[in-house]
Amino acid sequence: MNECALTIACALLEFSGAGKEIQIFPHVRVDGDALGASSAMAIVLQKLNISSHIFIDEPIPDRLEFISAAKVFTIHFDESQLDSYFQSQGAALAIDCSEAGRMGRAGTLFAKADRQYVIDHHVSSGMSFGFRYIEPKASAASEMVLSVIRILEEKTQKKLLDADVANCLMVGIQSDTGRFTFQNTTSDTFRAAAELMDAGANVHDNGYNLFDLTNVARLKLTSQALSNAKLFYEGKLAMTVVTQEMIRCALASEDAADGLAANLRDIKGVVVSFVLRETTDGEIRVNIRSYDPFDSAAFAAEFGGGGHHRAAGFTVENMTASELFRRIIEKVGEYLSRA
Repeated sequence: MNECALTIACALLEFSGAGKEIQIFPHVRVDGDALGASSAMAIVLQKLNISSHIFIDEPIPDRLEFISAAKVFTIHFDESQLDSYFQSQGAALAIDCSEAGRMGRAGTLFAKADRQYVIDHHVSSGMSFGFRYIEPKASAASEMVLSVIRILEEKTQKKLLDADVANCLMVGIQSDTGRFTFQNTTSDTFRAAAELMDAGANVHDNGYNLFDLTNVARLKLTSQALSNAKLFYEGKLAMTVVTQEMIRCALASEDAADGLAANLRDIKGVVVSFVLRETTDGEIRVNIRSYDPFDSAAFAAEFGGGGHHRAAGFTVENMTASELFRRIIEKVGEYLSRA
């Protein structure tokens, strides 16, 4: 039994019937693992008579709306309600991230908490506080939440892993392993997935919603972004930019560019790919995908971001996409020269 998982499980049980809620914080630009793991935890806490809410900085992305539990427990963070949120707070639980700075505006609420807990499998790039259950070798935060749930079941003698919980966790694992094809997939991942399938998870519907389902707007945006992609360093670096004008012309949603970095990485000979996306508030959000020997997380950390060795990201302010494009090319050249 993992001692860190045990400590967090015991800490959560202290809030059963306590009146105060466990506030759950996934990372900004929430993905399938962050939202799936957070939703699973929220369902389990409800079963244990523990109030909880998931605080996110943006609306749930279209591609993740099929996670029904997320709609029940999620609150779109409103800064004007900060004091009200804090009055209800018993403890703050970060899932799939470990730093308030990775939670967007909702991070201010996490930072105020007297009791902070973390369940994360990322390589941290900054300061983090509270009690931390960190396992970089785990394929997904959902795999780690499953470990906590097993302990909660043992401690309470209650069946907590039902079909809804299992499906949320399966969404997370499928999302972060790319349908069990990424290098972070281990034998432990498959054992966890088998347990979740036995509990009722629907791997087929999840896979369709996460990876296959699309629409005309997304196809138009993807087509233009891929057509504009550039290759550098003898084809080892692939990059493209998604502008607000492109998003408007395609009538696409803000998250329609998700997946483009993986598309570019799959080009033969590419070692690392970058997608730069302009946001409505003037920021540039960057997604990185890579193969050995390029460390995406280490690169992102230099820009204040983070993630996995093979998938990471960061956000930049006060810089145009063109300026950042050139800076990334130069910086990648330094990384490749050391490889």
